[in-house]
Amino acid sequence: MKRRFNIVACIAVVFVATALPAAAQSQGSEERELRMARDTKWNFLVGPYGWLTGVAGTVVTDVEETEIDVPFTDFLDATRAGLMLYFEARRDRIFVAFDGTWAVIGGETEGRFFDLDIEVRQQIYDIRVGYEVYKTDIGDVIHRKKFDWQRRGVVDVFVGGRYFRTEPVITIIPVIGEETEISSADSRVDPFLGLRVGWDMSYRWGIGFRGDIGGFGIGEAAQFSWQASLQLGFRVSKRVKLVGGYRILEYDTVTGEGQDRNGTDLRQSGPIIGAGISF
Repeated sequence: MKRRFNIVACIAVVFVATALPAAAQSQGSEERELRMARDTKWNFLVGPYGWLTGVAGTVVTDVEETEIDVPFTDFLDATRAGLMLYFEARRDRIFVAFDGTWAVIGGETEGRFFDLDIEVRQQIYDIRVGYEVYKTDIGDVIHRKKFDWQRRGVVDVFVGGRYFRTEPVITIIPVIGEETEISSADSRVDPFLGLRVGWDMSYRWGIGFRGDIGGFGIGEAAQFSWQASLQLGFRVSKRVKLVGGYRILEYDTVTGEGQDRNGTDLRQSGPIIGAGISF
């Protein structure tokens, strides 16, 4: 009886010793297959947001230099319309993204013989193509069972172009007679290159940084421009995240020397708040 028990025990030990590595290898294969399946499909992110921007800097003309310093709280009161949207499509390490801002800011001035309605229509659209150069998957095993596969940290590099269009519109409203509208538009495209870093501190909380530099005086582009944003995200569900942070965009378009100098050197900055929906 004792001899039979020893034989059974030996068989059990051999079975466990061979079955466990096989099971672990099978599980590892399934994990790799799951990751490969995710890497070969397109994933999308849509993020409506609001940027409460203020403006500070200098407007240079051949006549004078004018200093501007308007806090974002004043712009909030003057905003007549606005739409801001971020979209990203990613497959494996490659992604394409669009970030668009359209806003109409204005105010009225009353006079004795006529009133003035001053409106500025601004559009900022940028398209970028990027590549994921580094990621760490420390969070995979921790979160897989409850929330599916998650990345803990990622570093992306990207290049792109940013389109600016500013159109001031002045409407003269006389006491007697018809209204007169005066407008002009200025537009340009700035090339840029940048870096994005993201880190999931937990499943719920994450932090991200994005920065780029551009312009470089190429063609009609700005002499120099740069942008930076720092964001804190809170995951509401598997596909929905709330985001808040601060964004700065600065551009210098001043050209010429002496009395021939012309252009703007402005910084737009303020808090941002939005949401991201992934699918």
